[in-house]
Amino acid sequence: MRDSFVFYRSFFEALQDVPIEERACIYDAICAYSLNDIEPKLTGMQLAIFKLIRPNIDSNKRKYENGKKGASFGKKGGRPKKDNPSQTPTKPQDNPSQTRNVDVDDNVDDDVDANNTLSKEESVREEANKSFNSQSIKEQLLSDETWKESVCMQSTLGVSFISMLPDQLDKFIAYIVSIGEERSISNISDAKRRFTYWWQNHGRKEVQDENKQVYIVPN
Repeated sequence: MRDSFVFYRSFFEALQDVPIEERACIYDAICAYSLNDIEPKLTGMQLAIFKLIRPNIDSNKRKYENGKKGASFGKKGGRPKKDNPSQTPTKPQDNPSQTRNVDVDDNVDDDVDANNTLSKEESVREEANKSFNSQSIKEQLLSDETWKESVCMQSTLGVSFISMLPDQLDKFIAYIVSIGEERSISNISDAKRRFTYWWQNHGRKEVQDENKQVYIVPN
């Protein structure tokens, strides 16, 4: 049981288009699950919206539990006391030549590891940049359920955005190709980041413009 939980703006926005009766049920389910770990008994659209919100709640629960464990370990831990506080530990004799060799070897190992890591990262990125497989990117994004739920909440359009996502991904990929930035997407993480930026600055506005109603005044 917890005394509080985080309620994000995205939760509020996702619930704005839900009828008030159903909205109240979802609010109750969020509170009961967040504070008392009570599984909600929801169906239909209520359950769908709750599933979009649930990953954020679970993530904060884990952070809360890990924080409690860390605090508990901190109370039990600490540096052990000396058997004799007045006793001063004997300092080992320094061997300048030996110390210097160890430092040099450590530095060499660190440099080698760093160079190997950079070489591997550069190799992976160069290999990924050789081709831009738009179909593969789209399929990977659509198969990532966690990402789909997250981007659906961020869209501010609610559950309806899931059905729009394939078409929006096509428009996003067409945009990337049109500006010649295919090589800027070298992995799926790049694609997720660039899609979020594209939606916030281009996609959302296009959808809003498409949904604007045109009223014709009769003669």
